[in-house]
Amino acid sequence: MSRFDQYQQRLLGLAFIVGPLLLITAALTFLAGIGRSSHGVSSWVEGVLMTLAFLLFVPIYLHLARVLGQRAPRLGLVCTITGLGIGLGMVPASIRLTQVGLDQLGVDVALFSLQPPGQMVLVLWMGLGLLTTILLGIGFLVYGGLPRWTAVLFILAPIVFVIGQGGDESIAAWQINIMYPLACILYLAAFAPIGWRYLTQPAGSVVGEVGGSTAVA
Repeated sequence: MSRFDQYQQRLLGLAFIVGPLLLITAALTFLAGIGRSSHGVSSWVEGVLMTLAFLLFVPIYLHLARVLGQRAPRLGLVCTITGLGIGLGMVPASIRLTQVGLDQLGVDVALFSLQPPGQMVLVLWMGLGLLTTILLGIGFLVYGGLPRWTAVLFILAPIVFVIGQGGDESIAAWQINIMYPLACILYLAAFAPIGWRYLTQPAGSVVGEVGGSTAVA
């Protein structure tokens, strides 16, 4: 294993931990009311942190799809393609910055209620990205490679996240104040142990890989 590969593995481990931590920090920032928009359902600081979190989720999903593909090639390939959609989570995240910018200009527009042309394409692909987490969870439950509790968290996290973020400016308080941060915690609980394993185990071994490490403790 080259030095580059070793460093890349360490960076991947960091992504597994830092990604969900950024998501949790984004939720806490919103709950604290830091940088909130005039409509009160988003924060520009939250948007920055969430955008960075979803950016780090892309290599995480691609890697998990590769690990699953060792045992279930077809399902792993599907997850590789659909998993790219998780990166589109940066779109609604970045809208939070635009919303605050409009507030500063005195323009009262509820951006999350708008439906511009082409939006549905991005929404559907992002939905596939969230669905990928569930597919990964089911795949690891059926074919092994990761602990069953981790696979269950893979299934629960996106469901709770959609409940906590699924809506426009009329979204219920219990959704964004309870389910949203809970989903972020579930993502951390699912991803962080994998990241820690990559940061501490010998370079070159891959969590869940056939012929290699089989589980995260």
